[in-house]
Amino acid sequence: MKNNITKLTIVFISILALSGCSDYLESESKSAWKEENFYSNKQQANIAIAGIYSQLSNDQLYGNSFNVLIEGGTDETYTSDGGPTWDEAKYNFNSSSVPIKNAWLNFYSCIHLVNQFEKNLKPSIYSTVEEYNSVLAKAYFMRAFCYFNLANWFGPVPLRLTPVTSQKDNILAASPVLEVYQQVEKDFLFAAEHLVHANNAKYLPGEPNKMAAHGMLARLYLKMGGYQPYLSPVEANCYLPNNQQYFKKAQDQCEIVINDGWHQLNPSYRAHFLTYLQDKYDLKESLFEISFGNLEATGLHVSGRLGNINGVRFFGTADIPRGFCKINASQMLYNKYPSEDLRRTWNIAGFANNYTTSTSSYTMTYFFDNPLNQYYAPGKFRRWEPKNLDELIVATRLTNAEYVILNNTTGSATDPNFTSINFPILRYSDILLMHAEACIGGKEGTLDASDKAINSLNLVRLRAGLDEYSGSLAHKDFFDEIVDERLRELCFEGLRKQDLIRWNLLEKKLAENNLAIKASATYSDSNVFHQTYLAAGKNFDKTKHLLLPYPIQETQLNTALIPR
Repeated sequence: MKNNITKLTIVFISILALSGCSDYLESESKSAWKEENFYSNKQQANIAIAGIYSQLSNDQLYGNSFNVLIEGGTDETYTSDGGPTWDEAKYNFNSSSVPIKNAWLNFYSCIHLVNQFEKNLKPSIYSTVEEYNSVLAKAYFMRAFCYFNLANWFGPVPLRLTPVTSQKDNILAASPVLEVYQQVEKDFLFAAEHLVHANNAKYLPGEPNKMAAHGMLARLYLKMGGYQPYLSPVEANCYLPNNQQYFKKAQDQCEIVINDGWHQLNPSYRAHFLTYLQDKYDLKESLFEISFGNLEATGLHVSGRLGNINGVRFFGTADIPRGFCKINASQMLYNKYPSEDLRRTWNIAGFANNYTTSTSSYTMTYFFDNPLNQYYAPGKFRRWEPKNLDELIVATRLTNAEYVILNNTTGSATDPNFTSINFPILRYSDILLMHAEACIGGKEGTLDASDKAINSLNLVRLRAGLDEYSGSLAHKDFFDEIVDERLRELCFEGLRKQDLIRWNLLEKKLAENNLAIKASATYSDSNVFHQTYLAAGKNFDKTKHLLLPYPIQETQLNTALIPR
């Protein structure tokens, strides 16, 4: 269950509260929980690992605000909210942006905990070297994950591999992107060698596992082989002559997972995502997730807002299943789905439920074929749905219609805005689509589609109820199909923007999205929501928006980090 990790986190955070303030107190700490003797047994080491995991599952990263950065402003989503809170989704941000600062801070906080763990973990508390390595591999996986994100979003970043113990340790210049990726590769390779398989009796759901590390290596290699924003000439020379080597490495890593044979697609796309809503793990398809547990009742804020901020509109007097639809499903996404695609009506909701105080009633509306509706929501993490959708489709508007709650509400009553829905980081369908892309050498490759590439693509298509791919096998045509298939399959999972950046297609797709919005039959120049949808495409500047700026607070502290 999802609380396996977060229960340990309570203890860990309590320990930090006792020991973490020593730098700010003049008197010597009397606590036995000092850095040098903290990891004196396996239980303490497990608590520390849980604390590392918890850094990603807070409101400033995958719980909420980081999701705006990674999802907003593509051909997949935009926001209907015209307020400044959502400026990051509209490319209206700068180095003072709070979500950008928080993303930087929390990734580095996680890295610091890993570095501290590596320094102080004692091999003597484990009976074998391999047991010690398997625990260390969990920490290395998380450090690699954090540095991968930092390099993807910020480019060159300071590469810290030892704990920060004083202000002078903060003064560190950014390392070249390639150097950061090479460290990520090293950590993921160690994790792939020493982590247990998800089918191992010792494996705890929610933790990294062996095949997840192989899958993340594949994602890393695709990124390394793709377009690199704003590289210096020296850095560019490290990539361009040899970038195709990374696609072969990505293919090899995907084939390790595929040939292992244990991971597979859930026969039902809907059933797979219901496991996220019901606090279960579908370990066959989901290789790695950011785990949440709603612990508001304990006073700890470690829960997410998946299905709330980007959820299907449900707003009024009822506490659950509250959803705001601050992130909208796009016109382009709607256009890319054929009507027979089974993912279409799951990934896009096209309905909402709003309470009217004057009539003391809820009004449920249906508008699936009107993507410019202000409540056109992602449906992938829906907390509720109409009990009788067919009746709603016919009527388009119903008063006090019955609905079904899909999200497990255990422990959620204290705050309806927080959910326990896990954030999917790596699924088996992504492995298959990365494999198909790697087989043809990515966007700049020259290889036509092979049987391997076609087979991996078809496994995803067939699960979606589509026919096998029968289009052109020429490189460009098959690559274009992968671009569309990744949108249809992986929407709202925080992957689209980085996909478009490494393909050097973000500017093009934003322009296409704005054209699609204006071409809609319901578009109006006077509609404030429609104009807000266009903001990302209008504001985007390729010369500065493919990477995030360094937070101003960081460049003020770290004088070796040059502002940009």
